[in-house]
Amino acid sequence: MKPITLFTAGCRENRFNTHYPSRQTIASADDLKAAARFDHVFAEYRDDHRAIEDFICSDCLPFDCDNDHSDEASEWKTAADVAAAFPGVPFYVVYSRHHMKWKGKYSPRPRFHVLFPIDPITDSNAYGSLKQSVLRFFPYFDTNAKDAARFFFGVKEPVVECYGGDDDGTE
Repeated sequence: MKPITLFTAGCRENRFNTHYPSRQTIASADDLKAAARFDHVFAEYRDDHRAIEDFICSDCLPFDCDNDHSDEASEWKTAADVAAAFPGVPFYVVYSRHHMKWKGKYSPRPRFHVLFPIDPITDSNAYGSLKQSVLRFFPYFDTNAKDAARFFFGVKEPVVECYGGDDDGTE
């Protein structure tokens, strides 16, 4: 599968942090497990400062699936549903820190992040438009997580999966 680049912080679960100095090349499930332990972003930013106006480049399109569109378990989406919706498209999955746990008023359910490798993109508006296109196609991703400065919280013990698309099957 095509590698992606994440930038990690030296912390976990700090929503106020905007500094992501550690570049991580992700080419395997093990690489992603190591990086996903820390809060992370999916773009390079000027001075490592996470902000739309500091966006430089990204080779990854991240999405968040919290399954908050329904309280009916039969309507919840899984990584396999994402694979079926995007046949032949490779992606990584990291199960979120709230996977199968209560989150606010929502009962335990599948919660995960999907990371699609893309060709590098250097325009934050084009990046946001690309994310918007995917959201129109698969509306189960969090529509609030569509800007070019999105971060995901780290997970203490990450569980990851790699869906290889047409390249190499699922790991």
